Amino acid sequence: MTAAVYRDTVRGVLVRQYGRVRNGAKVLAARIDASPRTVRNWMDGVSAPRGDELMKLMMECDELRDEIFRVVQEGKQCPND
Repeated sequence: MTAAVYRDTVRGVLVRQYGRVRNGAKVLAARIDASPRTVRNWMDGVSAPRGDELMKLMMECDELRDEIFRVVQEGKQCPND
């Protein structure tokens, strides 16, 4: 998994789950103990969560957890890469 795939995967799920929620970044930030600006950067594709932040996100958002596992599983199925 490249950094761009990781960033885009997180971004896509967060936008689907929180992009249409009023103050979605602020709501999610409060749930995972992060700043709203940090969450907004993830949703805008400016940056991606670090390991500890990803763990909190995956605990909060089942869709993100499932999508990360799917991408990891896809990577395991390509032993020649």
